[in-house]
Amino acid sequence: MVDARVLHRALLAAILVGLSFSVYAGFEVASPSLANACSVNSFVSCGTVLHSGDTTFPPGSGVEDWYWGVAGFVALLALDLPLLRSYDPRLLQAVFVLSLLGLALAAVFAYVELEIVHALCPICLGAYLSGAAVVALSWTLWRMRRGAVPEPVPDGTPTST
Repeated sequence: MVDARVLHRALLAAILVGLSFSVYAGFEVASPSLANACSVNSFVSCGTVLHSGDTTFPPGSGVEDWYWGVAGFVALLALDLPLLRSYDPRLLQAVFVLSLLGLALAAVFAYVELEIVHALCPICLGAYLSGAAVVALSWTLWRMRRGAVPEPVPDGTPTST
């Protein structure tokens, strides 16, 4: 079994990678030439997604999708840094819940890319996969944490597992 400290470092790395992808997506908006750098063809194309007009959430709100990624990963980082020091289960639970909400939003963005725009942004995909890794790692850490604490039996006496 993998040590929880190793998994937690992987969790921090996944958050930082997702934040990096999200920030890069913001730079693509500021400098469209960056979007061309990750455009392979008409389907795998940051530029096609960027210029589609369908990259705001809620639709038509003017809030670009990359803002959601940056905000979400910054919030995860703000929860995860104190978690590294304390391993407070409430912080771990908050990381899991927030990352699950982020993954649900990423699924909406991926749907828009694939079904409405008919293109896939590899930078966005990197952020989505990073979010999925955060969900998986935080869930694994939560399960490990739960396994380390004896579950109480109905009369309130803890048992060892």
